[in-house]
Parts: sequence; C-alpha cells; structure tokens
Amino acid sequence: MDTSVLDLDRLTVADTAIAGGKGANLGELLGKGFPVPPGFVVCAGAYASYLGSLELGAELLQLRNAPPEEITQCCSVIRSRVEGQDLPTGLAEAITGAHARLIENRGRGIVCAVRSSATAEDLGAASFAGQHGTYYYVDAAQLLKKVRQCWGSLWSPEAVSYRMTHGIDHASVSMAVVVQEMIASEVSGVSFTANPVTGARDEVIIESSWGMGAAIVDGRVTPDRYVLERGDLRVRTQRVSDKKLMVTSRLEAGQAARLDEVPNAKRRQESLTPAMVRTVAQWSLKCESHFGKPQDVEWAVCDGNFYLLQSRPITVMGREDIGRDIQGKYVVFKPLVENFSDPLTPLTEDLMTRLLPPGIRFIRGWVYLDVEAIRRLLPFKVSAEALAEHLYSVSKDFPGWKISLARLPALLVMGFIFFLVYAVLLLRTRSLPDDALGSFRTLCETVVADPSLGPADALVRLLLLPRLADPVGNMPLLVNLASFRFMSWMRMLKRLIRRWAPDLRDDAETVLGSGSEGVLSAEMGRGIWALALEANRSARVRQTLLTHSPERALAELKGNAEAQDFVHRLDAFLAINGHRAIKEFELRSPRWDENPAAVLGMIRNYLLIESAPSIHERKAAEARAQLIHELQTRLEPLPLERALRLRLRLILFVAERVRYFLKMRENSRFYHIMGFGVLRKKILRIESELMRQGKLKCKDDIFFLHMDEVTGLQAGRLAWLEVEDRIRERRILHIRLCKMGPPKAIGIELPEKYAPATQHEGATLLQGQPASPGAYEGRARVILDPSIDLELKPGEVLVAPYTDPAWTPLFLTAGAAVVEVGSYLSHAGTVAREFGMPCVVDVAEATQSIRTGDRIAVDGNLGSVRIFPQRTDA
Repeated sequence: MDTSVLDLDRLTVADTAIAGGKGANLGELLGKGFPVPPGFVVCAGAYASYLGSLELGAELLQLRNAPPEEITQCCSVIRSRVEGQDLPTGLAEAITGAHARLIENRGRGIVCAVRSSATAEDLGAASFAGQHGTYYYVDAAQLLKKVRQCWGSLWSPEAVSYRMTHGIDHASVSMAVVVQEMIASEVSGVSFTANPVTGARDEVIIESSWGMGAAIVDGRVTPDRYVLERGDLRVRTQRVSDKKLMVTSRLEAGQAARLDEVPNAKRRQESLTPAMVRTVAQWSLKCESHFGKPQDVEWAVCDGNFYLLQSRPITVMGREDIGRDIQGKYVVFKPLVENFSDPLTPLTEDLMTRLLPPGIRFIRGWVYLDVEAIRRLLPFKVSAEALAEHLYSVSKDFPGWKISLARLPALLVMGFIFFLVYAVLLLRTRSLPDDALGSFRTLCETVVADPSLGPADALVRLLLLPRLADPVGNMPLLVNLASFRFMSWMRMLKRLIRRWAPDLRDDAETVLGSGSEGVLSAEMGRGIWALALEANRSARVRQTLLTHSPERALAELKGNAEAQDFVHRLDAFLAINGHRAIKEFELRSPRWDENPAAVLGMIRNYLLIESAPSIHERKAAEARAQLIHELQTRLEPLPLERALRLRLRLILFVAERVRYFLKMRENSRFYHIMGFGVLRKKILRIESELMRQGKLKCKDDIFFLHMDEVTGLQAGRLAWLEVEDRIRERRILHIRLCKMGPPKAIGIELPEKYAPATQHEGATLLQGQPASPGAYEGRARVILDPSIDLELKPGEVLVAPYTDPAWTPLFLTAGAAVVEVGSYLSHAGTVAREFGMPCVVDVAEATQSIRTGDRIAVDGNLGSVRIFPQRTDA
C-alpha cells in the first residue's frame, strides 16, 4: 500500500516523523472527535524521495558553508529547484486521487487549504510559526504546484536562518504537507490556554476578527481580544478593535488580492458572541487537556459551527528574550516610550536610526541609552546601576553625585568644544517668537513636491543636516534639543524657592513654570473646542457626530449642505494640524489629514461637556497668581525685599525662562512631527507604485521592510517572492513585542521602585509616581488607543498605557489620569498640571489591573491609585 499520502483520520500524535507536527496533531484531534476539517497528508517520506531525486548535494554543501551575506542567494537556488520540477507520476496520482476522494459527493464547490507541516515544527522547543508555506483557495488545478511551494518554503532564508540559530541540522528536517477542506470562515482567530508572554496559567486569551485567520496570524489586523478567567470562563477584560482589513473566505472571479477592507458598520463591531467566546475557550482547554500542556489554538467559525484548524504547544517569549545576545548595559529611553510604548516598525526604525547620536540605539524597535557610554561622559563618581536608575526615572531632582576629579579635566575640554559648536544654536534660540518655526511648513511643502527626494533624502534635508543658511525655524529637531535648557532653569527655580521660601507648597516651581499661552498642542485643543462650538450651532451636525461612528459621520457631513460650514472649518483645522497622529513617532501611523476619525471622536467628547478649555486655563492662571502673591508675602520679611523686590523679580524671571523653554520643547516637536509626516507621504507614494507594479501585494507591508529592501524592490534587485516571508515574519514578531512592552533595562538589573498591587482597607492599591498634585475619585475609563476608544465621559478617570500630544483633548474631559509609563516631566504630567487635575504615572499594568467602570481614587500627591471593590446596591 502507498504510504506517501495518508488520510488525516489515520494519523496520531505518534506520527510526527511522517506527518510533521501540524499533521500529527490534527490527525490525533480528528481521531478523538474534535471538530477538525477533513483532509489528507502528503507525508515527509515523499518529500525526502523527491529531494533526493534533485541531487542537490553541492548546493546543500555550499549553503552549509556560506557566509551570512550569501545565504539568501544559496536559498534561492535550492528553492527554485524544489518548486520548479514536476512531481513523480506515482506521487502526483496519489495526491490527486486523495483530493478527488476529499471533495466527492460534497454537493458544493470545495477548495482546500494547503499547509506545510515540518518534522521539526511546533515541537515546543522550536517554533517555526509563520516561516513555512500556507496557501488558500486551492483547487485541483493548483494542488501539485502548491505542494511543491510548501516544500520550497523549507528553504526560505528566514527558515534556514532560524534552523541555524537554533542548531537544527538542515538534513534532520523534512516536510509533510497537510491538505484540508478550507473553511469559509466568517470569524476566525487564535486562543492561548496560558498567557504567551508571561506564562501565567490562570487565564485564557482569545483573539478574533472577521474572515479568515491569516489576517491575524500574519499580523495584518488588530483583533478583538478577550481575557477569560480560567476557572469559570468569566470574561475578565475585553477589547473591541478597529478591524480595518479581513482575508476573504472566497475569491471572486478575476480577484487577485485576498485582503479586503471590512465594511465600516462591522469594523468596531464585536466579532464573537458571548456564547461563541465560551465555545472557543472550552475547545481550547480540551486541546490542552488532551495534549497535557498549554496550547496555541487556531480556529474558525462558519455557519455558526466551530472548527479547530491547529493546536500546538505555546512558545513563551518573555521580556528577557528581547535583550538576548545584546552586549552592554542599556536602559530604555523613557521620554520616547512614555509617548509611544509600541516598538517601531522596521522601516521607521531604519530611518530613525540615522537621527540617533552616539550612546543611543534601537533594540527590537525601542530606543535604549548606552549606560556605560553615558557614564564615561559624566564627571561624576556613579555606578552603572545608579546611573541607569536615574536615567529611567527622568527625575526633576539632581541626585547629588560626587565629582570625579580624575575625569574632570578631559570632560571640561570636551564640554567647552561642544559648547563652542552648540553656542550658536543656543544664542539663536534664546528668544524666539511663537511663530519662529512657521517657515518649516514651507520647507516641508517644498520637499514633498520634489520627486527627486526619497524618504532618506527628505529625512536628511528636514531633520538631520539643515543648510547653514537656513533660518533657525527650519531646524525643529535642533531647536528641540536646545529646549532642554528648561531642566537647568527648573532646578535653579526650585533652589531659589527652597532657599528663600522653604515653606511654600511642594509643587511651587511647577505651578510657576506652567502656562499654555502660545503652546501649539494647547492651541490644537482650542481648535477642536472651536469645532465643537461650530457643531453645536446645527442640531443636524451635532446629532450626526453623537450617533454615528466617526467614519460614517464624516461621509454624511460631507454630503449634507447644512454641515458645510463645519466641514470647511474642519478642513482649515486639518490644514494646520493634519500631520498629527496617534503614535505619531511611528511612520506607519495614519495622519489626521488622511483619516480625521480621531479628531471627530474628540469633537464628540467635547459635545458632551459644558466647560471650555479656557475655564481650566483660567483656573491654572488664578492658581499661579495666588501662588505669586503667597511667594511675595513670604519674601517681604527678607532684607530690602519690600523696597526692591529683587528676589521676587529673579524668581519670576527664572520661571519665565522655564515656561519659554517648555513652550519651545512642545512647539518644536509639533514641527519635527510635521517632518515625519513628509517622510510618510514619500513612503506611501513608493508603496503605491510598487503595488501598481505587483512588487508589493498589500498596503502597509512596506513598513515591515528595511530601506535597502525598498530600494531593491524599486530597482528590480528584489521581487515580491523574496520579501514576502520577511514581511510575514516581521509582522508576527512585531505583534508579540507589542504585547510585551519594552524591558526597562538590558544587561543590568533595575530595582523595582514601586511595590506590586496590594490590598489596603478593602481596596486594591497600585503605586506609581506622582506627576500632578490633587486627589480625585471617580469611574475609570480604560483607553488603549484614542483613535478607537473615542468615548470619555465628563469626570471619568482616564487610564492609558501612554499619552502624547494627540491625547491632549481627552484631558479636558477627564477628572484625573492614570498612565502606565511616564515621569514627572512626561506629556501626561505636563498637561495634567496645566489643567489642574491629579495624575499618577509609571503605574505598572494599570490598563490590565483597572477595568472600565471601576471606582478608583487617584492621589497625585502620593502617587497612588486605589481600586474599590464592586458594590452591590440593595
């Protein structure tokens, strides 16, 4: 009997050597009554025989001895031989015969999914997920070709490199191919019977989206996410995402692409019913029970029926893996992470690397500071551990380290040289008018219109190497660096106050140094408020914004004659602020002028409140005036102060310098983000052209390439087949990294500054860092992404993973803020102090510990957050 092709129901978990990990697991589950689609396996022995007939000995030897730069070419030669030759007649007939039996008497058209099943795949210690071929919509005419392509994927550069890295001999790995009826899924997803990041066994995690699961597995969509209590399968937390794309379960005649846009009405609709969430969890736990270890399960739902598509052991990747093989001591660059906690995509990282000075580098998409390199530049006696802790905390207080006399002379010479180079910039930025950087907008428009400048050239012209004759307004990144003088002025302000008025309130220097006049991010908030006022003038416009999703609301408003005044004002707002975005350091992030949905969501929030931004600003100004009066009263008893007021004048002058440089910091960021918007425009034009030429297949893929790969595609040195696997693997890695967040330090241990959650007087106590004083109690609203989670009711406590200037309007609605990352000087703290609201930052896992609707108390003086137990009203 021919054993080169076997039906799935004849296989068990013991057959990994002939059916591969995927085939053996599916056969085991199908035989035990699990809802696995029927199919068959082209066994590994068939691949081995076929590979032997190709006589690739010389090519395999060359690959084994190839230096890294030649691996891709060696793989290409082997892969083209594997995929290009016809199968032996007997094997081809066995495969087509098994396929005919699979589809006969089914009463409807059946297409198949053809998936690789390597004999070293899905075995716990090694995970090849995403590296080997998977093909959908396969009919009889395509079947043999797709089997060869699955075999060929074993020789992709990514799969070969993975085997080399993990010490897996190429000769020890063979390839079976699973052919199954393709489930035309309406909803699909993955589930984990333990946390794949932490390994925690007390929860089940389910991720789901519309269409077929490839959109999730390949990282092309942010799925809905459900976290369930393992014991009773109660939903602990859930997040309904903006599911923009889906892989369709059927290809129409002539349709080449399988990735479609999700209809607007379904994008933010829950993809699973509560009953189906429970069904997915139950079957996933049954898989774990059967195999005896936590499982990563792929599944689909079609016509209300649940199907298991794959079950394999979970491969846990923790934060400690991020820094593996990294030499040196690094601490995360918190001023950037506190504005954007996700890692940058490969293309963004590639371009932004050119902006980094020595001592700063990217690791897995996050920016890290080289602790030892910075320590060598400091004239202090300080350990690497103490320096790393200070760099991470971004404290406004100087730690008081002792001077190292041995280092001082050389560092003074270096500092003097640096000052000479830097002095011109310091002088040019000491007293800039508010509109000094306005010329940069004209420069951006010129660069956008110049077709000879690619993304890298535009980066150099706009941000890296401005021309000597340029006005200082054309140098926003350098102006931003010069603005960090505010830290020195802030320290001086604190010392003066503590010397002459030691009993003044603890945050006196912060209140005196605050003020939003001329700050562009504050002007942006006022602009959104003005749009809300315009919307309120028309009952039709107001109703449309309050009752429809932002995308649908915009379409309706543009077609409504009564709304044209509002639409024109919106266009005027976007003409100024359209380059802003959520996660705006990431070039992949759509800008507001591309999709103003986030702006419309903020306008909707403003329609729900009655207080204007000016009320908060007036309160802050009144608090500042009252503090100045208190300061004056405390200073008057000092010698000559009542007559000359020299101390008060000096303190107010220093406070004005703090406000000036803080404003410069915010405004220069407004403009260098505009430069990032120019880079995105350049990249999107290249992407459009590459898609037109068929060199890229899907929007957004370009951001998972490096710049040299993009230019390679443009020049014809690379083709789609050579980058497809790289894109898929990088997308998968990016999703996993996003779920973990960056480790605080690499190569060095940082002490845990704040204790984990504890119980205190019946409430759960979370500890963080105080960023804005005051106390507030209210209902929590967890917002992970303000472009999706648009609703924040007046008085609710904003709970967020991070914030950046695009979040500013939400602070007007909130009663207090709790943020997972950040420091006293972060955006969240700065804005909260301007609005006079309590804020606590650096609260680890706040968005997981706190649920929307929880009653919480925020203490911005102590840096604590209390979560009260749910009350049952009589």
